[in-house]
Amino acid sequence: MEKKSIRNYIREKRESLSYSEVEETSEKITEALLKSSYFEEAETVMSYMSFKNEIDTHEINNAVLSSGKKLILPRTVGKEKMEAVEYGKGLKRGAMGIEEPIGEEYTGKIDLIIVPGVAFDKEGNRIGFGRGYYDRFLENYSDSVKISIAYDFQLVEKIEAEKHDKKVDIIFLKNNLIEAKKY
Repeated sequence: MEKKSIRNYIREKRESLSYSEVEETSEKITEALLKSSYFEEAETVMSYMSFKNEIDTHEINNAVLSSGKKLILPRTVGKEKMEAVEYGKGLKRGAMGIEEPIGEEYTGKIDLIIVPGVAFDKEGNRIGFGRGYYDRFLENYSDSVKISIAYDFQLVEKIEAEKHDKKVDIIFLKNNLIEAKKY
């Protein structure tokens, strides 16, 4: 199956989820992530603002702040670039309708990056939303631990990665954790 077909299939499946399905899965994944050594050892965490039935990141983001860690969120700049911004001055709707942080670009170290995506395989390959924002952004963060949070149906057999595609290290699912480095 090609990337476009996978994107369409997963989006339809995600959009059909009930509120309670999203909430239950989000709670389980959030609990597992917050108890993980990846989260506990990180001082700076980059997350994102979930939307359209994605795994809800609001509790994760709140936990980052309440634990005294730095919360970094993405902001798009034009059609090609995404930058990191430390949360603290509020949010506003960005060009794609997603809430984005207000403030200056953050260029410091990021220990843990929570990477959104449409689909993943066990090797850590991912299909994003098709614009390459994260692939370009992650080029500068090879030392950061990159994780994704996903529904079980977002895990597919094999993704044909291209040269520019960036992998994630760990995928948190409802009842499972996949360490892609092992594959």
